[in-house]
Amino acid sequence: MASPTEATKGTMGFLVDEFPALSSNARAFVRHHPREARLAVAVALEAAAAQREAEDADTVAEVPEGLRPFVVRRGGGEDILGVSEAAKRLEVSRTTVYDWVDRKTLIAWRTTKRGLSIPAAQILGAGKVVAGLAEVVEAIGDPELAWAFLSQEWPFEDTAATPLTLLKAGGIDDVLGAAAGFGATFA
Repeated sequence: MASPTEATKGTMGFLVDEFPALSSNARAFVRHHPREARLAVAVALEAAAAQREAEDADTVAEVPEGLRPFVVRRGGGEDILGVSEAAKRLEVSRTTVYDWVDRKTLIAWRTTKRGLSIPAAQILGAGKVVAGLAEVVEAIGDPELAWAFLSQEWPFEDTAATPLTLLKAGGIDDVLGAAAGFGATFA
């Protein structure tokens, strides 16, 4: 039988399953000290985020040692742009960004109903993106998975490098050969 603590343990280790009602003292505090209340909420959210990160690290620790290099962590500090920022960096219209995403000239994926995530590393300058992205997405089948492939270091003939780095250097054949295997493994 589960202990009382385990029985009431909710998401992320919190000991509640639903939002608790605020006491009259808490409601008065929020009403009379709104800045301090926002600060307390921010501190609590940071603590919850740190707890989630620790739980995620524990999950990775459960993966066998030989497979850990293949664990993909989302949002690993990459510069991810929205459509407006991508358009600004490319010096093109938002419509052009959407068109390039549709043609897979620019890798992006939906994160919300209306929003796209566009990795900045594929943008080389005004009107320029890394060549060969559409072919990589075609080989793998999914833009987000293709980006995971492109942004991780992989062993190639002479070296270990990210496929994105090889694409930038013109090594499209090597990258497409590796992408075909990646797509076949994970698609």
